Amino acid sequence: MKALISVIVMSISVGAFAQEPVVLDSETLLINSNEATLIRTSETPEKVTILFKVAMTRNVCTKRRHIGKTRRCVQRVRKTTAEVDRIRINFKNAPVLGGSEQDVFKLKGIQKKVDSENVIYELNALETVHPYSIIKRGVLGYDSYSLELK
Repeated sequence: MKALISVIVMSISVGAFAQEPVVLDSETLLINSNEATLIRTSETPEKVTILFKVAMTRNVCTKRRHIGKTRRCVQRVRKTTAEVDRIRINFKNAPVLGGSEQDVFKLKGIQKKVDSENVIYELNALETVHPYSIIKRGVLGYDSYSLELK
């Protein structure tokens, strides 16, 4: 079983490295990975919502027994599935890009810990026309970032 989980995790990781850069040309985008290179252009909307497939691992009960008057789990296995989570990036306060100018960012999402529903995101600037402050925000479990000129 551990070998199967390792293969699943490796295939998700390999998919992240093999993925082409994502041009932010729509208000909503689906990324089939937990990591992506994002490209902002002059066509990028002010707000972009990214639906991200993140590997989520849980301990699942596979065998139960009656112990006295209660049923209890006596056997668990770890199960990893790719689940969709979302993040919003707000470019409203970022300077307008012109012509062929572009900004390149790296976005990565990982599960906080096994059995947790919480996904932790990291957004980093790789190559940008202007220096940015990347401000992490979030309301009621909805992750978002805002980019502003330093």
